[in-house]
Amino acid sequence: MTKLRIHFVKKEVTGSGLVAISQIGGINNTGERWVIFAEKAIEGITKRTWDFFILENHHEISVKAIHSTEGNPILIAIGEGYLHNLLEDLPEIKNEEVL
Repeated sequence: MTKLRIHFVKKEVTGSGLVAISQIGGINNTGERWVIFAEKAIEGITKRTWDFFILENHHEISVKAIHSTEGNPILIAIGEGYLHNLLEDLPEIKNEEVL
């Protein structure tokens, strides 16, 4: 399993006004930038190919794939003492290159 830190995301507002994470990205150990669609990341988590995380106050927070209230799979990272998806706090992806 490959462990990857997420540094930035692409957010979209859904029809119900909620924020959805459509892409995630980061920088790998060789300094190369990577960006993938959320669907591919969810598949990688489910198949245990990838283990994603974010850093919040110097603590690793695991990114999980869960089903939303509408039944759609989504990416979520919730740390201790937080009530919202911490992925929403990450900066936006600047470049549209997607793997």
